[in-house]
Amino acid sequence: MPDGSAPSPSPRPRFRLAIVGGGIAGLTLSVALGRYDDPASPIEIHMYESGKEITTVGAGISVWPRTWGVMRELEVFEDLSAAAVQPPEGSPEMKPGFVFRKSNQTQEGYEFGRVMVPSGATTMHRADMVDVLVKHLPASCTIHTSKRLTHYTESPNAGLGGPGTAYTLHFADGTSAEADIIIGADGIKSKTRATMYEYAHQRECRNASTVTKDECERCKKATPRWTGTVAYRYLLPTEHMRAVNPEHNALKIQCPLSHIITYPISHGKYLNWIGFVTIPGGEGTTYPKRWVIDASKEELIEHFSGFEPEVDQMIQLVEKPQLWAIHEMGDLPFSVSGRVALMGDAVQAMRTHFGAGGGQAIEDAYILGRLLADKRTTLACAADVLRIYQDARLPFGRRVVSNARQAGLMYEFDWPGLYDGFPPAVAASHKEASKVEKQQLKELGAAIQKIWEWQWLERVEDVWDKAEKEYDALVSRRKEISNGTASDAVDSAGKPWSCVVL
Repeated sequence: MPDGSAPSPSPRPRFRLAIVGGGIAGLTLSVALGRYDDPASPIEIHMYESGKEITTVGAGISVWPRTWGVMRELEVFEDLSAAAVQPPEGSPEMKPGFVFRKSNQTQEGYEFGRVMVPSGATTMHRADMVDVLVKHLPASCTIHTSKRLTHYTESPNAGLGGPGTAYTLHFADGTSAEADIIIGADGIKSKTRATMYEYAHQRECRNASTVTKDECERCKKATPRWTGTVAYRYLLPTEHMRAVNPEHNALKIQCPLSHIITYPISHGKYLNWIGFVTIPGGEGTTYPKRWVIDASKEELIEHFSGFEPEVDQMIQLVEKPQLWAIHEMGDLPFSVSGRVALMGDAVQAMRTHFGAGGGQAIEDAYILGRLLADKRTTLACAADVLRIYQDARLPFGRRVVSNARQAGLMYEFDWPGLYDGFPPAVAASHKEASKVEKQQLKELGAAIQKIWEWQWLERVEDVWDKAEKEYDALVSRRKEISNGTASDAVDSAGKPWSCVVL
């Protein structure tokens, strides 16, 4: 029975955290914060989503072994595996993750390589993943929809760890909001990134008075770059494909084909179909149209005529495809400035050839969420904590972006030193040419397998262990400074520390 005493007041939040973007990156960060946050010292989370509801762009997503490990840590593994076409078995047995087939010929094509992955490929609809993440959002997260960020402004104490408001977010509807920390999870067209680099350019670049951010050698890397590739996308009903050809390889192989790529989603109800076309000389130029537009079947027939019969069968079932211009982030110099950090596609938007964009966003969220949720993280040391996140994740993400480019060129027979799609010049007969070609394709398949192996040989836990060691060293250092026992108060980069842990 109630004893008549007043209820205990809710603990005061350590700081107000704004997450810009309600996609996979932002949602996973909020889940991670809820998973590791200390109820006695909570974080006040506000998520600002530009759309009218939490939804997603795109259809299919691949989830590889390293990402499943993170999902297990975040306690969403069971719900997420239930949404997968083939739930992960957690077995070390190597199974096909990708099957590569030479199809750019009028006669029947043939398989030339497989990427073998522990437990094989796991795919699902992006909307199903979003639904699972929303289900696991913590009570401390408040979602604000129809809030499209235009820019943020800094108050004089931003990044210095002082009291009061550090940042004001400004939205397209004319409203604004205040935050102590901003996390930009707003995708490849990130307004958080654009504002961060504008501020950094004005503060740090010597030529800022005469050269704009987009012209600056350093800061122009914050502008997305067209890869020279466009992708035709369509959700192909599996039953339609089965009616045309019940023996079609896309139905039998539960993993992607390249470089048309297709894989099942929504528990096998649809085949996510993507046809890639690379424009010679297009890489690094400005794409002349909107990034996503409607396309026609006639365009597909024009680009993929001359492919094997199974490709023709798929194209005949495509009705209203969309055309996506594939952009990427290049060698981004930094992803943190003061108490503002970037994550996901805002940092490492990449070509789709690893199926790793979503997984990398999830890894960002895991590392960043654990660092911020630690009760030793205060507003005073948040900028230093964010730099630890940057040191742990930015170099890794940049490497994945670079390797995804290489993988895509391999898929299109365009990587130097490997099979180039042309008949062997040294062959004396058609039979000998076929033999040489198959040997070259075998070598290509082995090279593709090699470039994929980071997905399971490199561990997210190792990245976290490194970040945790740096974090513990930061806390110890700040205690020494607070106690007056430190010999100096400068970090390894020669920058004054701003964190004091009491």
